[in-house]
Amino acid sequence: MAYVLSMNEIFISYATEDRERARLLAAALSERGWDVWWDREIPLGKSFDEVIEKALAQARCVIVLWSAVSVTSEWVRNEASEGKRRGILLPVFMEHIDAPLAFRLMNGADLNEWSGDRGDAEFARLVERVSELLRQAGDDSITDVTPVAVGQRATYKEAQTKWWLTPWSAMILAIVVIGAGVTGYLLRGDRPEPPPKEPTTVPTKVSPGIGTTDIEKRIHDLVGTLGGAIPATSLAKGFHVPDLGVRLAFLTPEQSASTLGAMPAGAVVMEVESGRPMAKAGVHVGDVVLSIGDKKIASEDDLRQAIFKIGPGKTRYSYRRDGEIKAVVVDCP
Repeated sequence: MAYVLSMNEIFISYATEDRERARLLAAALSERGWDVWWDREIPLGKSFDEVIEKALAQARCVIVLWSAVSVTSEWVRNEASEGKRRGILLPVFMEHIDAPLAFRLMNGADLNEWSGDRGDAEFARLVERVSELLRQAGDDSITDVTPVAVGQRATYKEAQTKWWLTPWSAMILAIVVIGAGVTGYLLRGDRPEPPPKEPTTVPTKVSPGIGTTDIEKRIHDLVGTLGGAIPATSLAKGFHVPDLGVRLAFLTPEQSASTLGAMPAGAVVMEVESGRPMAKAGVHVGDVVLSIGDKKIASEDDLRQAIFKIGPGKTRYSYRRDGEIKAVVVDCP
């Protein structure tokens, strides 16, 4: 008798150490009438990789259970990569950890404290998303799932952050808006300045500490000279790549011009963490990243997509520093 898999299948990828939690989730999903492939019992005469590949290929939804153990498993990473490639991957966080870099921009269900409760809000979110994927796959046997009102919340450490939460973010925020303030002042002449709307104040007395970069000092000088209020609507977005120890921000030509040359246009390196891969490769604050792998960085979307594709191993980066184009290969753990 041939080994046959149902086409209406959920594939659960997990580390062996997480087997009991995988069993608990599989049981809860099976109760809804779904065929869940999780128990990796291999039929006689079949090889492990052959069965896994066939089950994964026929799956319509891939759920990966991220834990401190599974993030280091090559098997789990490979299975998750296949699910992501096909657009059917659903991450589930069983512990408060960061997913591997290649999956870090994907939101997931937080089942860290889940003990099997079918009414749990995060489990309900997962069930809704599984239903959507199976419907998209053309499975007519999927019945409607009663929507559950659940507030959206990020369950992983997002690489894209709002800058007003960190000191380095105030730096780029300050230079972009301060430049705009200088330009506005020069163009305004003697006209009275209307009161600012909901300003976010940047301290005028900031003493650069030990190890402060030249760019930070220049920003400090600008802030000290203009001392101004910064509109809250001028917030920018940045990208933090923890595994590489780097923070990047994309500045448009208009934003760069508003800084009066303090910051260049493009994907600017805002922070390099000491001892991390980017620092070891010689990348500096103020460098402008031109390409990541084979992806040229010409917009914020380009930067986001390039970061999303970074995975373990070596990746080539090209960047500009003081008008000179340089290239470096960075090994991501």
